[in-house]
Amino acid sequence: MVAQLATRLMLTDKLTRPLTELSGGEWQRVHLAAVFLQVWPSLNPYARLLVLDEHATGLDVAQRVALDAMLKVLCQAGLIVLASAHDLNHSLQQADDIWLISKCKLIDAGDAAGVMQPERLAPVFCIDFQRHRVGESDWLVPVSE
Repeated sequence: MVAQLATRLMLTDKLTRPLTELSGGEWQRVHLAAVFLQVWPSLNPYARLLVLDEHATGLDVAQRVALDAMLKVLCQAGLIVLASAHDLNHSLQQADDIWLISKCKLIDAGDAAGVMQPERLAPVFCIDFQRHRVGESDWLVPVSE
């Protein structure tokens, strides 16, 4: 399983390097691999919940796509993944449900498409947003004055 995770998280070529030579994104992927080993269904059939805080910090776009694929596998296996994130478009694209929280208060909750509306986000972030459809996806764009 370690080899599979290393491959999926693009860490295979880093396994022989000293830890002191890893970049921030590489360290982030090492930490994610350790977390996945604790909750992976074939290793821990009792795991039910994975809580992540800004889990994509330091990852490039290819690494983020690989991480999203792994999280989908975990969700399909029955785990609940609860993740905090500040990337609104990534959350809109990847989340099933959103809890919009501001100043430790729940502002809104529900399916991602419903919560991630410009009129709901504007008061939280104190800026206006536009929502645009590109192909099959919706995107949020902050409006500058």
